[in-house]
Amino acid sequence: MTVNQAKKLYLKGSELLIQRKYPEALNYYREAVEANPHCMEAHLEMGYLLGTLEKYDQSLKSFENALEIKNSFPAFFGKGMSLFFMNKYEKAVESFLQALELGENEDIWYYLASCQLLDDDPEEAIHSFNISISIDNDFIEAWNDMGVAHSILDEHEYAQECFEQSLRIDENYLPAIYNLGATLVDGGHYEDALPYLDQVLDQDEKHFKALFYKGNALYYLDKVEESIEYFKEALILEKNQGELWNYLGYAQSSLGQNHEAIESLKKAIKICPEQLSAHLNLAQVYLELGKLQNARDLLEKVQKIAPENEEARNLMEMLLEYGA
Repeated sequence: MTVNQAKKLYLKGSELLIQRKYPEALNYYREAVEANPHCMEAHLEMGYLLGTLEKYDQSLKSFENALEIKNSFPAFFGKGMSLFFMNKYEKAVESFLQALELGENEDIWYYLASCQLLDDDPEEAIHSFNISISIDNDFIEAWNDMGVAHSILDEHEYAQECFEQSLRIDENYLPAIYNLGATLVDGGHYEDALPYLDQVLDQDEKHFKALFYKGNALYYLDKVEESIEYFKEALILEKNQGELWNYLGYAQSSLGQNHEAIESLKKAIKICPEQLSAHLNLAQVYLELGKLQNARDLLEKVQKIAPENEEARNLMEMLLEYGA
């Protein structure tokens, strides 16, 4: 076949792509590169289409083939995207940075920021999200994820501003609705958080994190019995959540449901043996029940893990007062 014939195959593939006839489009792109291995456009379009079909190994190969022909922004960006969705974040960043030497758009800065966030570098992620937003101020995902980065840094006011901006773009954007509710709980604004968490649960009654956060908010609003019901609903969905068992046990103990609290806190410790708060909460319950040796055993474990823990030291002093 001639170069012109390869181009015709590529153009036919692109027509089918517009019609969302993906398998047919893919076949034409493959025929195009077989006819002319240097048809860079076909390699690129095939790479992006394979990515859409979640065939990331194959899409990566297509972008690498394109880069053998010529270094270009779309090829480096596509390669980075393939690596990102293959969870190879370090290599994805390398490819994104190579792409940025040749051009930029809001998407590359967004995915670079996402890699930085996944690499536990929220401050650098915020910088990259800001650049993405400076290119497209209505990039709702970037606003939302920048809010998440601020939340990780306990910058709740900045996080709230980001989530609110997301909702100004689309008031029904569920990730931002949830994140705003969660951030308000983290910032101690429990009453304000409830409408957002309820909005999430109205759309998805099995939203684990919304159930967890609503239970947390209700507890701090002194609606402990209600909070326990939400914690239990969340645990039906995900039973291996040590932190949630700890919250449930703490709430149960505050109502004097000590035996239920013991079972919940034991489960928390079994799931997360290093969770100090569960050990301390259980020791406190044992103290209230007069089971002093059980309390001592737990406090000694805490002191081995964290010798400077002040709460463990105070509880141990209480034990000494009891003569244990």
